[in-house]
Amino acid sequence: MGEDRPYSEIEIRRLAKQQRSPEFRAWQKREADDLAELVSVVPGLADLDDPWTDAGLSAIEDAALARFPHIGEDATPEEMAYLALCARGIGHIYLRTMGEGHWVWVKLYESLPIGPAIELPGHTFWTDPGLSIRKIILYRNAGELVRERDRLVAWTREAATRSVV
Repeated sequence: MGEDRPYSEIEIRRLAKQQRSPEFRAWQKREADDLAELVSVVPGLADLDDPWTDAGLSAIEDAALARFPHIGEDATPEEMAYLALCARGIGHIYLRTMGEGHWVWVKLYESLPIGPAIELPGHTFWTDPGLSIRKIILYRNAGELVRERDRLVAWTREAATRSVV
């Protein structure tokens, strides 16, 4: 689910409990509002016939690169909120275009609180769209979100092939 080692019964119960947490449920309920806000703050996203496609990923990338021309050491709460909206949109597009997987509420990193990630069938790791957008800003690598999604698709297909064999 998130690592390459088997989970103990206690860890499995803890993960299941996290998925029922009030924080995760509240986050899930905000999805439509968050996506509507993202469309309103990302230039060009509202102009797309369907913003939840590869063109939407490109618009999110372009807007983030323009908004953050120089990476700073500390992000303001407003910047973090913007990045969280971008991550929500990236995850939504990944799930929608891949047609499988789902959001989970997990502790991805020791130094950060529990938060949203994507779980895909056959993967032994969670995908963090928040890290994806931060990498775009840090490495200035336009087009990477589509490439990342394509790698996830390939890994998911490979996992399905391995499980059939």
